[in-house]
Amino acid sequence: MHLLQVVDALTQAQAVTVLGSAALLAEFPRFGEPGGPIAMTRDADLLVSPCDEQLAGLVHEAVGEGSLFDQRHGYHADLLRPGIADTLPGSWSSRTRLLASNWRALSAQDVAAVKLRVGREKDLEVVAALLTSGAVTRDAVLASLAEISMGEKELHAVLRRLGALCTP
Repeated sequence: MHLLQVVDALTQAQAVTVLGSAALLAEFPRFGEPGGPIAMTRDADLLVSPCDEQLAGLVHEAVGEGSLFDQRHGYHADLLRPGIADTLPGSWSSRTRLLASNWRALSAQDVAAVKLRVGREKDLEVVAALLTSGAVTRDAVLASLAEISMGEKELHAVLRRLGALCTP
């Protein structure tokens, strides 16, 4: 929450959405505890509105990767550009969780869908943890995946990844 307060003071944004693994902490704080699936996550991916290059530079210098804030606290903010929303499920904003008056967090099912699409090993481990813990269901993730624009080949690869995670 400390990072959110600092970013809020810096940006005075109308809206901020936490995307990526850090969004899971809003609903599943235990995931960030030692041994949890995102215990090693050091960044919070943030979608700030409105945001321009000057503001993004200011935030990066103040609390971004390698900043004095990062060195002191061991975590940092990554400001994402507005175009990132085009890679999310179509109705993602209706499923966000309220954190504070202008702060929201991407839902676990949407985080899982995005991570399945990216397909890195660390992302698939997070999806596996979400599924095995019951934090998300296969059907909810499929619903989010259906709202992401993908070609047939990419969709097939993503569904294969999901199938592999859902097999005992």
